[in-house]
Amino acid sequence: MSRRSRLPRPLTVAQILSSAAGALPILIAAVRMDPAAFTSFSIITLASALAVGGSRAALFQPALIFQRTDSHALVPARYMLVVSSLSALAVGAIAISSGGVAAGEAAIIGVAGAVPVFYDWVRYRAIGSSRRWAVAAGDAVRVTLVSATALPVLAATPLSFMLAIGVSCAIAAAVVLPQVPLRVGVYPYRSYRSSAAWQTLDFAVGQFIVSVPLFVLAGSGANDLIGGVRLAQTLLGPLNLAFAATTTNIVADGATHVDYRRASAIIARGWRASIRLGLLATAGVAFLVGVVWFSGWAPAGVERADLLLGLVLVGASTILTGWAGIHGIVLRVLDHQSAVTLVRIGIAVATTAGFLIGYVLGGDEWSLVLGFGANAVSAPLLFVPVALFYYRRDTREAP
Repeated sequence: MSRRSRLPRPLTVAQILSSAAGALPILIAAVRMDPAAFTSFSIITLASALAVGGSRAALFQPALIFQRTDSHALVPARYMLVVSSLSALAVGAIAISSGGVAAGEAAIIGVAGAVPVFYDWVRYRAIGSSRRWAVAAGDAVRVTLVSATALPVLAATPLSFMLAIGVSCAIAAAVVLPQVPLRVGVYPYRSYRSSAAWQTLDFAVGQFIVSVPLFVLAGSGANDLIGGVRLAQTLLGPLNLAFAATTTNIVADGATHVDYRRASAIIARGWRASIRLGLLATAGVAFLVGVVWFSGWAPAGVERADLLLGLVLVGASTILTGWAGIHGIVLRVLDHQSAVTLVRIGIAVATTAGFLIGYVLGGDEWSLVLGFGANAVSAPLLFVPVALFYYRRDTREAP
């Protein structure tokens, strides 16, 4: 197989479109909503994103990695129904706790916030069955619906925007679903539950690092700063999508391409990707900080100082954790699940200490500064030595 034919371009295109579909609602809301509504919407969309990420870590990604062993290990619909229902309950509960949302509206928001989980199941089923362009087509439909139809004309409320997000995902799923196999073999969860358990714990720890402090600080009244951090995360979406596209491609190719069955091949790819993406992320963060600093730009829902602080904090974390995280994905493909999760726990301990020490020393702002700083520094210090150890062992043991 030629190098050109191995390039997973459809998934890269899909990740770009998917990231745009996730970022556009927050960008439009930042312009159209008042600060209180935008903060509430930011927290709700964060909860929905966590539901998607948690389902992916607990079910969809472990099943895809398991395809290195069995090429037919696609996730059945009944598993998807369980995680979608749990996601709807979680998003609805967060909507109520974020303030200003009645119980009836929270129920609708919960269902709308869980539809992306269903769509992610469809996407991973398409990836696992080598229908990669179908994934890109679905994401193109989703971003078109979000950008060109619903959100620009809807009332600027969390409920209406979440409904638009849910409807766009449902229609995109309807586009992709007919192109993927519906009947698959019976692959009980126990076939890959150990891998899934480690990946779920990894996700939970990783999100605890960066998401729980935002929920807690939002409850303490640090709304403007939370808005700045969430908008910074959205503006840095192109960098996150570059890391996400690369990791998705590594996992998918490791599962479906024979060229990456050898440990040395997947390790070499990981090193190349980490170097390129580290340089790209550094340039991207510097560019955004420079634009905001010299232009004075800030949307109505966020103060310029909060946005600049958010860009610096989130940017540093994105650069270093993303660079180190590529090696975590490579280790997962090589089935070193426990090692990756234990490293993530170490990062969580360091980050939590940073948040707590910062809060004691200087309140909300210093909590975010030291918390994100500890997260950025600890990731490469812990991940890279562990990766080097297993890389040497795997290549030495390979036939």
